Amino acid sequence: MTMYFSYSSAQHEVGEVYDARLGQTAKLMLMAWSIAPEKDSLQQHQQQFEQWRTNLRRLAREDDDEGTAFGHPYEQNLVLQFFRHGDLIWSSDSSLAALGSEKQKNGFRDTQMNGERWRIFQLSSPPDSGHSEWIVVAENHRIRNEIISEIALSTALPQLILLPALLVLLLWLIDKHFHPIEELRTAISHRSVSKLDRINVEHPTLELDPLVDTLNQLLNELEQAWQREKRFTRTAAHELKTPLTILRLNAENALASESPQQLSHDLNNILKGIDRTDRLIHQLLTLAKVDNASDLACDSVELDKLLQSVMADMALLALKQQQELSLQSEEVSLQGDKTLLEALFRNLLDNAIRYSGAQSEIDISVVETHQYVDVLVADNGSAIDDASRGKLFEPFFRANSEKGDGAGLGMAICQDIAKLHNATLELLPRSEHRNVFRVRFWRTHP
Repeated sequence: MTMYFSYSSAQHEVGEVYDARLGQTAKLMLMAWSIAPEKDSLQQHQQQFEQWRTNLRRLAREDDDEGTAFGHPYEQNLVLQFFRHGDLIWSSDSSLAALGSEKQKNGFRDTQMNGERWRIFQLSSPPDSGHSEWIVVAENHRIRNEIISEIALSTALPQLILLPALLVLLLWLIDKHFHPIEELRTAISHRSVSKLDRINVEHPTLELDPLVDTLNQLLNELEQAWQREKRFTRTAAHELKTPLTILRLNAENALASESPQQLSHDLNNILKGIDRTDRLIHQLLTLAKVDNASDLACDSVELDKLLQSVMADMALLALKQQQELSLQSEEVSLQGDKTLLEALFRNLLDNAIRYSGAQSEIDISVVETHQYVDVLVADNGSAIDDASRGKLFEPFFRANSEKGDGAGLGMAICQDIAKLHNATLELLPRSEHRNVFRVRFWRTHP
């Protein structure tokens, strides 16, 4: 298509230029011949011109591009004929017959001579000149075709060479830029719930890297969520197995009891088992909620009122063990998730009530500074040994199983909730015969 348009355009432009040259040559030659010498002198000029053409043929081949002392070989493709009173009186090529006549109209036409196509322009002298003369200028179409072909080829050849090269380059670029996408697609297709490892693209690109990083971040979050789900399932299955077994044994004993006293004892054991199982389920659900709480719904929380509410909920449990609860706090507010903060302080207070012993004193105090807010939960129960201090916040660790029926999840839940609030939870060194847990909420980054 490119060569066709190039050839057509070149043919049109070359035709215009060469036709203009034919017309101009005819006019100039006709003006010159109007004052031409007599017939004898014309014959001498004809002989001289023929001699030049003979020398030109001898010195140069027709397909040569270089000129000679007698002209250029391409002159053989140009013919001039001059007519007067109907007779051909001069021709640049005496081997050709007359190309024009009075019957022919002035202007351009095409004709065939010796099996070749020629372009002819005929021009007559003006009628009022008093002369019956006309001139014919002919040009072999081979010259035009050669120039047209060279122009078209010079235009199209670079494209013919460049297009395959550009096609190869384009295919290479497409493969280079789309191959990583295919690698990514293949890698994603190989991922499943049981296979959520990172995606690695062997030939990364600047445009694809952010997408791969985002996908890896998503896969990492999915992996963590899946691990939490499996951990929760294993934990629930493991921790619920024992209390359910005990409940079954107590129920079987109650069915087999022979006295009201034995039945009452077995039923009380069943109630205790139900309470323990209910507390365990509640802790497991809280642990699952904390594990899945990647983003907190932070609101302004009135800490003093929240602590009062928690103490009111736990007062009955403390009253059963004749324990004394106290709260020392001014009006303090901080940013956090109210539900999780309630779970945090309820677990700390529940831990103190269950393990500090009967008739103990449990005190909650709040210390506020410009940098942080400390919540201290202290009791005067038995000292926590050094071996237990390092494991106290590990899941399912129970420092004193004789005093409580917990599953060892309470302190781990507290630690996780504190971390979600960018707070720290730690057991301070025993002071004044008191165990003190401190939760520090930072108002500014430490």
